[in-house]
Amino acid sequence: MNKTTLKSGEILTIREATKADASALLQHVKKVGDESDFLTFSGSEFNYSLAEEEAIIEKHRQNPNQIFLLGFVNGEVVSVMNVEASQKPRLQHIGEFGISVVKAHWGKGVGSAMIQYMIGWSKDSDIIRKINLRVVEKNTSAIRLYQNLGFKMEGKITRDFWVNGEFQDCYLMGMLID
Repeated sequence: MNKTTLKSGEILTIREATKADASALLQHVKKVGDESDFLTFSGSEFNYSLAEEEAIIEKHRQNPNQIFLLGFVNGEVVSVMNVEASQKPRLQHIGEFGISVVKAHWGKGVGSAMIQYMIGWSKDSDIIRKINLRVVEKNTSAIRLYQNLGFKMEGKITRDFWVNGEFQDCYLMGMLID
């Protein structure tokens, strides 16, 4: 568990998700899915059951090269982040992460704190040696954040997302851990 003071003065508590968090996590994902066009899903498209979400959380907890993190402010889930990695020996060193932050907490440093925590976890894992992400080209504030934290541009995928009747290109970014 980690506590960080945000730009707003609020305290962000970051900890690993447990099965008991599945309901709150599902509520968060449905909310943020409707607040941003930069995610891979909308709130209505995210239809995992409670049992499915519990299984996903448990899968992350059982694999030492994966983690599922929650960020809380005043007891409310304001951010969700997960790192997924292959169990294949040739690929297990590469983690790919996704992150979401409730719109009311954008610009407060939540994303930065969550990513910094994840980078520290990656370094301590002795398994993850590279972190990858993909980000919508129009999400300039996220791109700037990732670059400020040390991620480098590695490529571009055209027509990666289809949102509101138009294609969105995405950048591939990565960070070497060792």
